[in-house]
Amino acid sequence: FQQEEELVFEEDSVLGDEEVGEKVHRNRILVELESLACKIRQMVGNMTTTGGKVLLTALLGLTGIMSPSLSSLVYLLSFQVLCTWWAWSGHVPALIFRCVSVMSLLYSSSHFLLFYCYQLPSLQEVWPPNCTSTRVFGLVPVVSVDCGAPWRLQLNSELSWFDFSSPLMLLLLYHTVASLWRNQVRMTLPLTCCDVITVIGFLTHLVKVTLLCVCQAPVSSSNDSPTDSFAPPTQSSALGLDVFSVPQYSLSQSGESTCVFEGEGWDGKEVDEEETRGLEEEGGVGASSMAFSFLLRQSYVCALVSMMAWPITYVSWLTCVLLIWSCILWMMRERRRYTLMSSPWLVAYGNLLLILQYMYSFPSIEEVPGLFPRKDDPCRELASKLMCLLTFWLLLRQALTEKRDRQLSAITVHMAGKTPVDLTDTCMSVSCSQKTERQNRIKMLLLGGAAGGGVQMEVMVAVVTRMFVKYWIYVCGTMFFFVSFEGKIVLYKVIYMVMFLCCVALYQLNYERWRALLRGFWVAVVFYSMLVLILIYTFQFPSSPHTWSYYTGLSTHRLEDLGLEKFSVPVLFTRILIPAAFLLVCVIHLHYFHRPFLQLTDLKTVVDTHNSTITRKQTGAVLSSGLVSWRLVVDRLSVLLLRFLLSLQRLQRLLWWILELHIAKIMFSYIIWVCVKEVCVFNLPFVVCVGVALPCRMWRPLLSGVCTVWTCVVIVCKMLYQLNIIQPIRYSANCTMPENSSTDLNDITNNLVMLALLAFEVTVYRHQVLYRLRRNNIPPPTRTLFHDITRSHLDDNMLSCIKYFLNYFFYKFGLETCFLLAVNVIGQRMDLFAVGHAFGLITLLSRRSRRRIAFVWPKYCYFLSGLFCFQYLLCIGFPPAACKEYPWRLPSSNMDSNVVKWLFLPDHLTPPNPLFLLYDFLLLLGASLQLQVFEEELQASVQVLAGDNSESACSPAHLSQLFNCRSYLDMMKVIIFSYMFWFVLTIIFITGTTRISVFCMGYLVACFYFLLVGGNLLLKPVKSILVYWDCLIGYNVLVITMKNILSILACGFIKSLVLNHCWLIQLFSLACTIKGYTKPEQHSSKQCELPSDEAGIIWDGICFCFLLLQRRVFRSHYFLYVVLDLQNTQVLASRPGLGLGLNLDLDPQCL
Repeated sequence: FQQEEELVFEEDSVLGDEEVGEKVHRNRILVELESLACKIRQMVGNMTTTGGKVLLTALLGLTGIMSPSLSSLVYLLSFQVLCTWWAWSGHVPALIFRCVSVMSLLYSSSHFLLFYCYQLPSLQEVWPPNCTSTRVFGLVPVVSVDCGAPWRLQLNSELSWFDFSSPLMLLLLYHTVASLWRNQVRMTLPLTCCDVITVIGFLTHLVKVTLLCVCQAPVSSSNDSPTDSFAPPTQSSALGLDVFSVPQYSLSQSGESTCVFEGEGWDGKEVDEEETRGLEEEGGVGASSMAFSFLLRQSYVCALVSMMAWPITYVSWLTCVLLIWSCILWMMRERRRYTLMSSPWLVAYGNLLLILQYMYSFPSIEEVPGLFPRKDDPCRELASKLMCLLTFWLLLRQALTEKRDRQLSAITVHMAGKTPVDLTDTCMSVSCSQKTERQNRIKMLLLGGAAGGGVQMEVMVAVVTRMFVKYWIYVCGTMFFFVSFEGKIVLYKVIYMVMFLCCVALYQLNYERWRALLRGFWVAVVFYSMLVLILIYTFQFPSSPHTWSYYTGLSTHRLEDLGLEKFSVPVLFTRILIPAAFLLVCVIHLHYFHRPFLQLTDLKTVVDTHNSTITRKQTGAVLSSGLVSWRLVVDRLSVLLLRFLLSLQRLQRLLWWILELHIAKIMFSYIIWVCVKEVCVFNLPFVVCVGVALPCRMWRPLLSGVCTVWTCVVIVCKMLYQLNIIQPIRYSANCTMPENSSTDLNDITNNLVMLALLAFEVTVYRHQVLYRLRRNNIPPPTRTLFHDITRSHLDDNMLSCIKYFLNYFFYKFGLETCFLLAVNVIGQRMDLFAVGHAFGLITLLSRRSRRRIAFVWPKYCYFLSGLFCFQYLLCIGFPPAACKEYPWRLPSSNMDSNVVKWLFLPDHLTPPNPLFLLYDFLLLLGASLQLQVFEEELQASVQVLAGDNSESACSPAHLSQLFNCRSYLDMMKVIIFSYMFWFVLTIIFITGTTRISVFCMGYLVACFYFLLVGGNLLLKPVKSILVYWDCLIGYNVLVITMKNILSILACGFIKSLVLNHCWLIQLFSLACTIKGYTKPEQHSSKQCELPSDEAGIIWDGICFCFLLLQRRVFRSHYFLYVVLDLQNTQVLASRPGLGLGLNLDLDPQCL
């Protein structure tokens, strides 16, 4: 029974402890809510007091500028004094502010009464509104009274909106000052009994009792130690007699100022947790304060922008000083330091300018041209100047704050190095050192600490910095285009472009000299931008156009060509903003990124920046366990971000490699496309350079430099052509077609893109050289995408086969590709030069073997290059302004226009089609690449990696592995090499049956012959097979050539053929399939119909493609299996008793 009572007593005690704990928790929440309410009340009170001061100061400024006058000047001066005082000392003394408030209260009331009384007609008769003194004091009649109807009040329609707003602002100022003064008097009164009773009722008896329990709870939980006791709040603090005070509850500590804890295993973790929580709170507050401090430190930028905006909106010689001042500060490396140093003078000069502009805004004062121009809306102008002056005040406040902090830091360092003399110095030193330590801890917390995400943060900073160093110069280059092509083209913009073009040309021609002169170039650009800004700005003065015309002898139109003309304020802002932004971009590059950029792009002194490692510095600081989860999140995000950056870097390397492979092709293709799109003498050097550079690879750097220089010349000429001084009508004429004459050369975008590609090509090559030097790599022997795929991987699987052909397709099939490109040129053109291409193709195919074709291939490339340049010269022809006719256009000539077009002769009526040159360029490009293949295939390293293209005997050792059918690749090879021959015969049959002509009959005869002897033909030696097959290819090319030659009849003399020789049209299936030729009208009654659907060489080209493909099959060592399989089939058919152990000795030969 006794044991049961003890259990019940223990349960009751446990329940009692739980109830006490709940009450303690509940009452702690009440205490925290009371503390929060006091803090909010204090914050609202402070906001009311501070906000009232700010509102009063703002109303003083607005009232002063609303209607400029001598009576309102007092408000503006008060506003300037208050703001300048705050900027100088950080706060306005209460006595000064009270004096200003009383003065504003009395003066605004008197001012409003005077303004009100002046609305009486009697006073207006004594003091007329047009009097000078009346206008100076700002007294205007806002209402007019009619003596015949005095009860009617009419507003004065001659006044502006700010004249009506001025008295309203006076009333608002008076009401605001009176309200603030009344609130201030009310706050100074003592609390009444009702207030005390209200505050006493806030804390109930239950809260008081519970607080006592809370105070006694820690004592019983620490072995009844009297060391730690919770002191109950005093009555004054509990009742909250001080409206803006916060109740504080503290632990009563021992005389040694330390807390004594008893118990086993205590190692200070509780204190660490409290410090960690405090650090986290400090970190949150510190982060926001550091961010605000950073933004405040960049406030000098706003001041510099205001120094440029003030002169733009108010053109004056006095404000021009601010423009020059700001430009000089922008150019300095430590611009922030010098801007802060000049802040006092800037504030003084800004205040002086504002007062002078205000005084010259009085209605009775005349304007001074060049110094104080008259504005229609002075209120708006003065408001914008006040905004600019506000940034000057903030700049001065920031400068003085930082100066005071530096002095305090110097005192702290000085006191820390000596023995303290008195207690005051010691306390100051200790407090400053604690503040510094706290800031360091907050900074460490924000950066992730020494053991956390600090390394990742350093990596991110390094990546961002390196990105700016590498690519900021591209921003500068882009700004050149904005400055040069924004708006109308004038001479100073042309000079900008000339500077940019000289820089780009020197970059491509001499890299080391370009690096040496780059700093001087940016300095010249900066000084030139300053000169442009000053000249454009000073030209806006009223006397500037006359002065410039008088001393230079140039008319207004010539000055406009120079870029000197008067603008409105919005246009002037645009004209000055863009050069100013360009100046800022160049200065940033010159001061911050120029030297790292030179170090990064130095080809002689190579620094390995890709393989650098980041070392982690251990500072011994132990981070709390409360930040572990946050650190893990940051670390994981940082790792994911770094992985993403690594993947992006791999992709970047791949793109650079692809660009290195194909940038030359892209550049040459774009140059030819521009030349074909705009046929002129200016583009003839580009065509010649491309035509020579493609077959002669050793000359490409030189010719690329020539193209760069010539592009710069063309761009400058086209920009100068836009000036008004150039009058094309005076020296240009079009005698043949005057209605189609054109003088528009505005489009220079193509030339700019061409220049960018030329510079980018050099950049790609130099980037790859620098990348390999940093990694000690050598260029790969073959220019492939997949470096790990060679000829030995071709038979592995389908993926390896695809990768191999992506690498070496042109290496294996480049010659056949060139043949197909030649047939494409013939089929697309069908004119005299297509006949030349056909004879060139016949010459190459007559060589038969690859070795003999390689011997004459350079001559073929030179032939294509010369033919290409000659055709472009024919497209240019004689200039129309020469007023000379071609011989085939003389009145005595009877040559038809279709014949002129087929002969590709220059003509004014039917000019040659320059788009045909695109097909010639593609053929020349393919032939140049094949010439490179012929040179590389002789190298042993290339033969090992890509395979051998030479004519050697093939070994049949591994032929038995072909038909194992281990993969889809084996099955595809079986289909191609076993059945391609019969499929090609099908294509030949289709080619012969699609049309009815004498040429198609040859295809049918060849098809039936090979079908008849096909099985026996495949058993013959490969050389014998190729003899028959080359004859078929020769017939196919002969058909293509003959159709091309006969196209002159189909296109040039088709009218006479339709009338007199219809049988010839039907026999050879003559029809002109090229667009642009005039065709005879078709009549249903006529017996001769043009076979338009049956003409052309489309099927001839398809047949030629498959014939070449089958020829490669014959020359492949895989074809030996087909021969072996056919021989086995014949042996098994003739000797069926022979088992599977048949052993044949095959000595194959392959080409």
